[in-house]
Amino acid sequence: MLYQTLPNGLRTVIIPRPNAPVVSVAVTYNVGSYAEHPTNTGFAHLFEHLMFEGSENVAHGMFDKYCSEAGGENNAYTTFDKTTYYMSLPAHQLELGLWLEADRMAAFGVDEEALTVQKNVVLEEINQNVENSPYGTYSRVLSRTAFAPEAGYSWEVYGEPKHIAASTLDDVRGFFKTFYRPDNACLVVCGAVEPESALPLIEKHFGTIPQGENPVQAKPFHAAYRLGKRHERVEDTIPTDSLFCSYHFDGYTTQEVYLADVLCSVISDGMSSRLYKALAYEERSASDVNAYVDDRRHTSLFTIYAISNGAEYSCEALYGSMWKVLENVLKSGITDHELNKAKNRIKTRIARTVQRASGIADEAAHQALFFDDPARVFRLSDDYTSITADAVHAFAKKLFTRENEIRIDFVPKAA
Repeated sequence: MLYQTLPNGLRTVIIPRPNAPVVSVAVTYNVGSYAEHPTNTGFAHLFEHLMFEGSENVAHGMFDKYCSEAGGENNAYTTFDKTTYYMSLPAHQLELGLWLEADRMAAFGVDEEALTVQKNVVLEEINQNVENSPYGTYSRVLSRTAFAPEAGYSWEVYGEPKHIAASTLDDVRGFFKTFYRPDNACLVVCGAVEPESALPLIEKHFGTIPQGENPVQAKPFHAAYRLGKRHERVEDTIPTDSLFCSYHFDGYTTQEVYLADVLCSVISDGMSSRLYKALAYEERSASDVNAYVDDRRHTSLFTIYAISNGAEYSCEALYGSMWKVLENVLKSGITDHELNKAKNRIKTRIARTVQRASGIADEAAHQALFFDDPARVFRLSDDYTSITADAVHAFAKKLFTRENEIRIDFVPKAA
């Protein structure tokens, strides 16, 4: 592996994986919805769309055409903390991939027509996935309920439709100038390549892109932004009650995220997990019950949800059953058998990621941007080795408190 920073600030990682004649290129920008202003939300996700609309050298629609005709595929995604563009190509087409990514980093080429098109696409995406989908508004409700309004996590990644609709070409040009620059990004090339041949190509296409005039100002996060002991009720087009409970814990640069992963696996992973056994198998009060870890850079959420198995099982009943399980964890902790089973599940998940060049490239970019250590991609399992049952128990006692809880009840709309 080669890891170095170009003179313009671009973090560059080259990871040889010669087992298949393909190469993956990932460019991750250190900007997500958290960086947005409360009156201009949704820009990070809008940009994910705009970056495929062409540049000064690549006409509208030609980015995908060049990539697909070369035998490749590409896509992108946006989170609260980052935006990633990724591409897989035959190894001999590496320079094409580098040129395409460098070209759209070098200059903003979106015009008024393209902006209008993508604004409408994003607004329709919100209509389908949020406004007109069962539980679609959940992330929106959770964001504004769990965080103070000034926190960048108090709105969902999609942002407010009215902000997207009102965005202008000057607005998005300003966003590009602020965040889409080499000193705010990481480039990873992984696959059938060698550093001595790939690095000159990277320097050729990315090395001349100027870095920003002023350093990107990181948006602060304060512990006071976390809100707890909150309860919301939402009417939705659903057949039965559904309960969602979230709990704050620290960001993914701390040890707590590994403890949360293990705890989540113990209580919700598989039919033998504690939540499933209690609510779905024994009581049959829930048709679906699960938990997940929403890890973020500054602060994270541990969420448990249960879907009622019939009108006789209300949110209040589900809540009581859920807390019986949690109280047992708080009282007795977890067993060594549960701990080892959870660790094995997590290590299997990590192994699946590093089996693919695209998975390695994506994860290495994350590790380079937020830990300055892309080689961590091959040591992720090590972070779980030293975790003990006692440490998970202590974390659970800190996590599962009513003062740290955000409860959202989804109930059927009144007839």
